[in-house]
Amino acid sequence: MALAQFYIYSPPDFQKYLMSSQFTREITMIQNHHTWSPAYKDVTTSQGEMYWLEAMRSYHIHDRGWSDIGQNITTFPSGNIGLCRPIDITPAGIFGANHGAICIENLGNFDAGNDIMTPSHKETITFLNALLCSKFNLQPVKEQVVYHHWFDQTGKPFSDDKINHNQVGNEQKTCPGTAFFGTNTITSAVENFYPLIADKLTTLQGQAPPASPTKTVKASELNVRSGPGLSFSVLRTLTSGTQVTVYSVFNGWSKISNTAAEWVFSSLLS
Repeated sequence: MALAQFYIYSPPDFQKYLMSSQFTREITMIQNHHTWSPAYKDVTTSQGEMYWLEAMRSYHIHDRGWSDIGQNITTFPSGNIGLCRPIDITPAGIFGANHGAICIENLGNFDAGNDIMTPSHKETITFLNALLCSKFNLQPVKEQVVYHHWFDQTGKPFSDDKINHNQVGNEQKTCPGTAFFGTNTITSAVENFYPLIADKLTTLQGQAPPASPTKTVKASELNVRSGPGLSFSVLRTLTSGTQVTVYSVFNGWSKISNTAAEWVFSSLLS
């Protein structure tokens, strides 16, 4: 299997991508994790967000033995959203509990005494969970929006009582952090995280779907490529005056299909 191609979106652009795309895998659960490392202090360097996606992929392949980066989606302190392992491919998130799941890695260490979530990051995390709920007909409840901390090493969920009284064992991961929207208990999620998702979900469900703009080819000939760059293969050619729908934009390239990887050079559209 070819390695995933990474894309980094603003939240509105990710919304356009997600709501205009079709997926074949049934989604029944949203997993929330934190990276722990890298943490906020690491991404204040000159390396960009794409660097950290590649670094995580390298760790997952070479140290964990996985076929690709584990998570489907990564959120960043800036509020940006990284699309990682394709949503139609099962993640490597919670061993034994990945079937039907989307794995979100929130970059940072949200254990108590460590990173304080930026306002932009907090907004994106709640927005993303609500957006995924809207797309896949889920609700912010403990069976469908979950924390890694709630599952044992075989993928079986601990009892609510054990989770809420911190009796799951010291060896269990704290994901998404002991100070994630309060704490990492079910009680805290119900009181502090789920209401924020529910508010966003109500707003999203009251909105019209974001419109994807229509553009016109202004070049005499325009190559449609299999990815956003000149190194990708040419799939076909469009002629001047052809109208296309732009579903997302990345690094000066426009994606003109919601079901296939078809990209054109943005500056040759008007």
